[in-house]
Amino acid sequence: MQEIIIKNLMAQLDLERDAIKPESRFVEDFSMDSLDMVEMLIDLEKETGIKVPVEEVGDIHTVGELIKHLEGKQA
Repeated sequence: MQEIIIKNLMAQLDLERDAIKPESRFVEDFSMDSLDMVEMLIDLEKETGIKVPVEEVGDIHTVGELIKHLEGKQA
């Protein structure tokens, strides 16, 4: 799951791989806005089949939190 998320962020935000860490924050570190977040989650849903409801998005602030959230839904 981590690799899928990292590749998605690299493509969407034009980031280098070493810029993406579990503690990286979407808003503060990557300057993502709500539209960026929705776009990322749609792309991840297409790739993994895992849907993240909009009401859960507010609880996800870091790459690591997103990884845990998606892995929890995958199980």
